[in-house]
Amino acid sequence: MKNLVLKETQAPYTLTLDEAMLDEGPVRVLRVEGENECTIGVLVPPEEYAAFCAWQEAQQRPQQIQQASRAFEREVEAFAALWPELLQKYRGRVVAIYGGQIVEVGHPQKSVADVAGRVYERLGYVPVYLQRVEEPPRVYKITGPRLGR
Repeated sequence: MKNLVLKETQAPYTLTLDEAMLDEGPVRVLRVEGENECTIGVLVPPEEYAAFCAWQEAQQRPQQIQQASRAFEREVEAFAALWPELLQKYRGRVVAIYGGQIVEVGHPQKSVADVAGRVYERLGYVPVYLQRVEEPPRVYKITGPRLGR
């Protein structure tokens, strides 16, 4: 790796760089303070920088997915905690939960997609729990006649 040394003159610095120098690989930009050299940056060709940015984004994606998943689970828990109030006030309507609070309530004829559109327009694409407030259907288990052999 080549080194490019900055000498104290005036701020801001002006760098004169031969493009051929970048063709040989990354170039370290150094500031010399007395006997000490301090790396203050690295110059790389645009293609290498784009590849680095793509790699960095790929490294962060699993963490972002995990954070969004945890945030969504908190909204599901908030919906469950608010259930008695929701059933009493908003039966048959779609509600949106964000930050543990009701942020949008749809009219009875509106779909989940309609309410989601309004929420995302207002808040951006954040983890929101949307659900129509309805009693869960009762499930009956009826045993049938036993058939013998």
